[in-house]
Amino acid sequence: MKTIIKEILFYIWSLFRSKKKQKQVFLMGHPRSGSSLVMHLLTTNNEILGFGEYLTKYYDSRTLLKAEFDIRRKTNQLFSSCDYIANQINHHSITPNKELLKDENIKVIFLIREPEASLSSWKIFSEKKGKPMGIEAISEFYIERLEYLGQLANHLPAKNWCYMKYEDLIENPEVTLANLSRFLRLSEALSSNYSLQRFTQVWGDSSENITKGEIFKTTSKQIPIEQNIIQITTEVYQKTLNQFIKNSSQST
Repeated sequence: MKTIIKEILFYIWSLFRSKKKQKQVFLMGHPRSGSSLVMHLLTTNNEILGFGEYLTKYYDSRTLLKAEFDIRRKTNQLFSSCDYIANQINHHSITPNKELLKDENIKVIFLIREPEASLSSWKIFSEKKGKPMGIEAISEFYIERLEYLGQLANHLPAKNWCYMKYEDLIENPEVTLANLSRFLRLSEALSSNYSLQRFTQVWGDSSENITKGEIFKTTSKQIPIEQNIIQITTEVYQKTLNQFIKNSSQST
């Protein structure tokens, strides 16, 4: 019954929504890349609507529209005008149709984080969630995701995407956010402070750090990782970063 009601609401909404094609921004990172932080920075801006890491699959224009409806419904903004609908995407199963991402109304932000801190944070987080993962499995997922992001950057028109490093955001937030604001052509620049949202600690990062409301450098402990894993993941990280630099029309 709930599914039927939702379909009816979607149909009614689609009849009365603006016929202007809605722009989308996909924040594409990997687990523990800082994507929840960046999503909060984006959705604090009045020109961007989002609901954290919203798990849907984008197959075609209809699924894109249904995701917009769900995000608008969850944010109580069914008919509000906004520049972008945003989604935080850390798994490539969410974007099975790479051709869809070539749409000129979709902007992609690639977000990556250096491996040692990322893998350590991932391992600790998995244990806190009661679903511990081995560091080998985590590193394999990290490598697979970075390789996918690099391939996707090669596939998409350079004007449709930019990249950013988590470390740059933490160490130099003003410049990084100014570059990102220019890429999205926002009227109001992104701020390093953000508002807590309905999705805070629900969709995406569930740790206390995300409730701080501002960018800050964490002092979390790091677990020891075997040197051969650090070496392999660092090589993949650097290769992906080089692909971004080579193919990008602008960087953040």
